[in-house]
Amino acid sequence: MLQAVARRLCGRHNLPLLLALPLLGVAILELPLTLPQDVYRIQVSFDITQSMNVEDAGRDGEASRLDLAKAAAKTLLLSLPCGSRVGWSVFTGHRVTMLVTPLEICAHHDGLLASLAGIDGRMRWVESSNVGRGLFQSLRTAQQAGDGIAVVFISDGHEAPPLRRGSSGMPTTHSLDARGLVAGVGGDNPAPIPKIDAAGRIIGYWQAAEVIQQAEVPTAQGGEHLSHLHEAHLQWLARQAKLSYARLDSTRALVDAVREARLDVSASVGIDLHWVAALLALALLCFRFLPSR
Repeated sequence: MLQAVARRLCGRHNLPLLLALPLLGVAILELPLTLPQDVYRIQVSFDITQSMNVEDAGRDGEASRLDLAKAAAKTLLLSLPCGSRVGWSVFTGHRVTMLVTPLEICAHHDGLLASLAGIDGRMRWVESSNVGRGLFQSLRTAQQAGDGIAVVFISDGHEAPPLRRGSSGMPTTHSLDARGLVAGVGGDNPAPIPKIDAAGRIIGYWQAAEVIQQAEVPTAQGGEHLSHLHEAHLQWLARQAKLSYARLDSTRALVDAVREARLDVSASVGIDLHWVAALLALALLCFRFLPSR
């Protein structure tokens, strides 16, 4: 009798049922599956000084520099594979504050997008802007966080107060294991810098007499109250830190720059295929118990 039952269970019409059982076991037990994959570990550092509010960014020159930087970071976040980790920092004066340490982008997708949306110039704690020191602090902070984190430093390169001629404003980075890129954002033509109040509203524009000018330039002839992309300065800083440089003129440009800079690393990433096993098992069970025609 047992042989008859076994023959009946193992019959051709029960083959879908026999195949569904191990698939259900895989789905229920949630057996771990890891595969080697190229992923990214990135700390994005945003310049949030007042010059980043100039609306001359993008191909049409209608977005503020900070808004384009944030949109590019969002595009980057959405383009990276699961297993990658991304964090946010902000820079002003000569210091960097890490807002979010690098988090896995799929598990923390909504939180990363929400925290990115909240970044704006109202976070400033000083009005000065030492870009070289900001880059150095970004690299040092990433190194202290460990795990091979690369830095993406986004700035217009506007130094306030201006540097002495021949000075980079950046301490030596020889002691740092630097990986990453510098992304320059802004237009080529000098534009007025908005004055922003605590509520984020534009209340005017900085004038020549209100800002520190180059020592050898008369105040009336100085141009430090205007701002443009200081691309040569950013490129020089990137070379000194042995980083890549890219111009951020579209939301897609940051994705392309990160890939060209080869900032990916190989890691074992957990792959969730339990839903696939469950779906296949359900399909087999449905096929097995379909009413006979």
